[in-house]
Amino acid sequence: MTTEKETLNYGPVLFHYDLFPEKLEQHGKVKKVITKRGTFALKEAEMTEEERSWFTHVIQRLSEIGFHQVVPLYPTKFGDYTVQLGSRTYYLMPWFASDERNEKAKDEVLLDHLGKIHALTLKEQDFSNEVVEHSYQYLMNRWENRQYEMERFTEEAEQKTYMSPFELTYLSHFHQIMRMTEEAKRRLKDWYDTCQREKRYRSVLCHGKVSRNHLIFNPTGEGHLLNFEKAVLDTPVRDLAVYFRRAAHQREWTVEEGKFLLDSYEKHVQLLNEERGLLISYLSYPEPVFNAVDLYCSRRNDYSQIEMVHRLESRIRAMKKIRDFCDAIMIAPPPAPLDNSDTVPTKIHINDEGDHI
Repeated sequence: MTTEKETLNYGPVLFHYDLFPEKLEQHGKVKKVITKRGTFALKEAEMTEEERSWFTHVIQRLSEIGFHQVVPLYPTKFGDYTVQLGSRTYYLMPWFASDERNEKAKDEVLLDHLGKIHALTLKEQDFSNEVVEHSYQYLMNRWENRQYEMERFTEEAEQKTYMSPFELTYLSHFHQIMRMTEEAKRRLKDWYDTCQREKRYRSVLCHGKVSRNHLIFNPTGEGHLLNFEKAVLDTPVRDLAVYFRRAAHQREWTVEEGKFLLDSYEKHVQLLNEERGLLISYLSYPEPVFNAVDLYCSRRNDYSQIEMVHRLESRIRAMKKIRDFCDAIMIAPPPAPLDNSDTVPTKIHINDEGDHI
């Protein structure tokens, strides 16, 4: 139900659209605004002036280049696409009723739309050794620091006379988790070496927060993407890694489904060998497991041991599915030549190693 206070709170925002709400409903981070002029969706966010400008540019640019499956923004009566009130940013969109189609169907549309956006914005960047070097060193240092934190947590747990169920569960999987960590670091080094050799780098417009929750369907059943607040120009692997890492945590998700969806995406953008290797590296790093440890260390009193253990085991199961998925999408090494005496050495690919996670 809408209170009079809520209506008054949003009144200054809706004034910019000449809307007078009869009813407001909370749906996640969106307000459903019911008026005599129709029903709308009002999104509240935190964005700087630069981020607001980029956000509206992205929405408009996608339409200009031919991608129309984006939830449009309504301009205010002053011609702006966002409203700033204090530290909060608001923008208005049409309201689309929830869709009851199954999640797998949503994922297929989501990956197809993602592939189309990436294909329309794909650009071969001028190779910069400094940029690649910085990206590699930054990520490697961050991963090694996280690994050190987890090793320290392990050492502290082992020194206890009585360990908690969470600590026991973590320690029972510790060596496997560390193998995943080392594999991810090795794959990252492979990506770096391949970039140095191939001297190429591609960027696309990344959505930034790929999720089923950011795909909705209009009354005719056409899927539309929303929430481009974190959109950024980056490697296509960025969006794919976010999607597949989240997808693997869904109980019904399978490796076969993952391969099918990646194939659907690659109908629009075929990944380069080094991009595929970077995707495998991102996915292989057990950050979700480490995050479960962080939560245990900082908020163990907010949850029961059973809840904490369940969360940890769920993350570990998801990482095992990711490991199998990474094995399935690796590029097989080319067959060895029958006679090596007169052949030119074949180009080394990032995924040619035989030892996987």
